[in-house]
Amino acid sequence: MQGGQQVAATATRTRDEVEDRRALLGAAGVVALGYAFGAALQSSWIYSQVLPEWGEIELWRRLSANGVAVTGLVVALVLLRVSSTPGIVGVALRGLGAAVVMGALRVAAQVVLGVYPASDTESLEAEAFAGTLIATISAAIGVAAMLLQRRSRAATRAAEREAVSVEMAVRALEDEEIRVRRAVAEGLHGTLQQRLVLVDARLDAVQAATEGTLPAATADVRWVRSQLAEARDLDVRRMSRLLYPDRLELGVVPAVRALLGRLPATIATNLQVGEGLRHVDDPTRGGLTIPERLLVVRVVEEAVTNALKHGPPSRVDVRMDVTDGVLDVVVVNDGGSFDAPEEPDPTTGTARLAQRLRIAGGSLHVGPGPGGGAVVDARLPLGVLAGEDRTD
Repeated sequence: MQGGQQVAATATRTRDEVEDRRALLGAAGVVALGYAFGAALQSSWIYSQVLPEWGEIELWRRLSANGVAVTGLVVALVLLRVSSTPGIVGVALRGLGAAVVMGALRVAAQVVLGVYPASDTESLEAEAFAGTLIATISAAIGVAAMLLQRRSRAATRAAEREAVSVEMAVRALEDEEIRVRRAVAEGLHGTLQQRLVLVDARLDAVQAATEGTLPAATADVRWVRSQLAEARDLDVRRMSRLLYPDRLELGVVPAVRALLGRLPATIATNLQVGEGLRHVDDPTRGGLTIPERLLVVRVVEEAVTNALKHGPPSRVDVRMDVTDGVLDVVVVNDGGSFDAPEEPDPTTGTARLAQRLRIAGGSLHVGPGPGGGAVVDARLPLGVLAGEDRTD
C-alpha cells in the first residue's frame, strides 16, 4: 500500500514538473519569438530608410539569427532546469543565465550570417544588450506563467482535498446514522418488546386474581393489556421499521418488496426492477451502500404514505433501475388527484426527503399521474469511491 502511494506521488511530481516546464517554455518562447520577429522587421525597415547600405542585408538573415537566439533561450531554460529550481532567487538567477545565453547566441548568429561584421563592436554590443534584455523579459513572463500555473494547481488540489474531506465526513455521518438507527430499532424490537411482554404477563396474573372479585379493576386491566398489545404489535414495530426497514441488509429490492407486502390486500402492487439495479443490489458484490438503500426505501415509503393519505389507491406501481450510474425510482398510484401546493411546506416529509436527495446529488419530482393519482420520480447518483467499480 505504501509503495503504491510512493509511486503515485512520484508520478504526480513528474507530471507537475512537465506541466511547469511547458508553461515556462511556452510563454517565454512565444514572447521571445514575437520580440525577435518584430525586431527583425523593424531593423530592416529602419536601416533601409536611414542607412541604405545596411538595408541591403536580407530579412531572412536577421530572422534566422533571432530564431537561433530564441531556440538557444528555450534550450538554456531546459538545461538549467529553471522550472524545477527551488526558490524564487534560484529561478531568477538561472533565468538570467539563460537570457545571457540568448544574447550571446544572437550576436554570434548575426556575425555568422553576415548581419554585422565582427569588427563592428558597438553594434554587436548593442545587439547583445537588446537580446539579453528581450530574453530576460521573456524568461520573466515565462516564470510568471509557471508560478501562476502552480498557484492554480495548488488551489485546485486544495479544493479537491476539501471536497474529499466533506465527502468522507458525510459518509461518516451516514454510517453513524445507520449505526444509531440499527441500534435503536434493535432495542425497540428486542428490549422494549421483551419488557412489554413481561408487563403483560404480570397484568395477566393481576387479571386472573381480580376476576370475579373486582370486576371494575379487571376491566381496567383488560383495557391496559389491549393497549399494550396494540402498542407492541403496531407502534413499536412501526417505529422499528421506520428507523431501519425490514430486509434492508439483503438489498433494496427485498426491503421495498417487504414494504409493499404490508399494504392492504385491496391495493394491487407491482414492482419492476431493471437488470442494472439487480446487478448492483446484490449484497455479495458490495454494490449499493446501506445509506443509499435506506434513501430509496424512504422514497417508496413516502410515496405510498402520501397515496394512502390523499385517497386510497387501488394500484401502486414501483419501477426501479440503474442507468449510467444513476438509480431511478418511479412510484405511480391511481388514488386521489394530485394538487401541487401554492407554497410548499419545507417541514413535510416529502420536502425533507427532497432536500436529502439534493444533498446526495439527486432530485425528487412529484406530479399528477396520467390517469389520476400521483407520480413520484426520484433520481439518486450512486457514489463511487476512488478506484472502486460497483459493477465488477
